[in-house]
Amino acid sequence: TKGDLIDYYRAVADWLLPYLEDRPLVLDRYPDGIEGPSFFQKHAPHFTPDWIRTVTIHSDSGERDIDYFVVESEEALVYMANSGGIPLHVWSSRVASLDRPDWTILDLDPKEAPFTSVVEVARGIKELCDQIGLDSFVKTSGKTGLHVLVPLGRQVSYEHGRMLADLLALIVARRYPEIATVNRSLSARGKRVYIDAVQNGPGRLLVSPLCVRPVPGARVSTPLRWREVTAKLDPGRFHIESVPRRLRSMKDEPMIAVLDARPDLLGALEQLAELERRD
Repeated sequence: TKGDLIDYYRAVADWLLPYLEDRPLVLDRYPDGIEGPSFFQKHAPHFTPDWIRTVTIHSDSGERDIDYFVVESEEALVYMANSGGIPLHVWSSRVASLDRPDWTILDLDPKEAPFTSVVEVARGIKELCDQIGLDSFVKTSGKTGLHVLVPLGRQVSYEHGRMLADLLALIVARRYPEIATVNRSLSARGKRVYIDAVQNGPGRLLVSPLCVRPVPGARVSTPLRWREVTAKLDPGRFHIESVPRRLRSMKDEPMIAVLDARPDLLGALEQLAELERRD
């Protein structure tokens, strides 16, 4: 119910809000529940309460200004849920540095591939990042895949972040040709995991860590410890009833460091080039 959704967002507000603060947000609204029609809402309406922050950003593609929500309090979070907003989609950058993202995204989309392949590809991305001295963080998508985030520390542009994601995706797909691909075409993928680096750019969105997805069982996009990413991983375990208990039992939330990490990107690229020479 909507009450369950509101209760969940209240319960996880302290863990969720750091991912939303100073970040443009887009609502995915389901006014009649997950079986009814839904719509994306980028532009905050004129009746938005004045205690909810908004920020105006010009859209070149839409040739207009958009007043984005910026959710920075539990009250604002509850307002979004009460509006029928189930998942919360965020920019990878903050208002204070719109052209400098905090992370680059590798979205592992299985479609017809088994989830064990998603796990293996995710572990392959971590292995590659470890080899070149980059941290990596992983969360469930809340549906069928996994999201791997590599921190950028607001040091480079979106374009450079996307180029890094493309390189990582290409190398991992080459290492795991039987189960991974960078080919976007559904017919060409077969039963391989698509490593999607396209969701990197101004205005492109990520389902925020710890937000609810509009699926039966009210699954949550949940940050994981890498040691949890094994063949036994069951994304269905993470939902609005289990995740608050999980967070309360943890000493540290597994993904939060992605917000402040400042990796040696030049050193990582040099290591990447060295790996390519050896291969």
